[in-house]
Amino acid sequence: MANKISYSWVINALDAKISQDSKDNVIYNIHWGYNANKGDHNANMIGTYSVVYDKDNFVKYADLKKSDVEAWLEAGLDVDSMKLNLKGQIDVLENPVDVVLKPSW
Repeated sequence: MANKISYSWVINALDAKISQDSKDNVIYNIHWGYNANKGDHNANMIGTYSVVYDKDNFVKYADLKKSDVEAWLEAGLDVDSMKLNLKGQIDVLENPVDVVLKPSW
């Protein structure tokens, strides 16, 4: 049975307004990584995602969970396309199409 690809988020940093609308630490930008792993092969991508301030659904930074941030990313990014990209990277690692040749001269 072949290994399946596992995917995971890494939240590298959150940019926040110190104060906005009488709220502290209002997140406006997420620096993310998205990783794929299959056996000994790994692929990843990184990016930033801008968060739109929503005063009616504001989550205090002290109460913010990784799952909240992941939900924002998954709602706003084309995760299916990202998975296809990472799968393609792993496919090439498993079945290389290029080689580096080092001449002896």
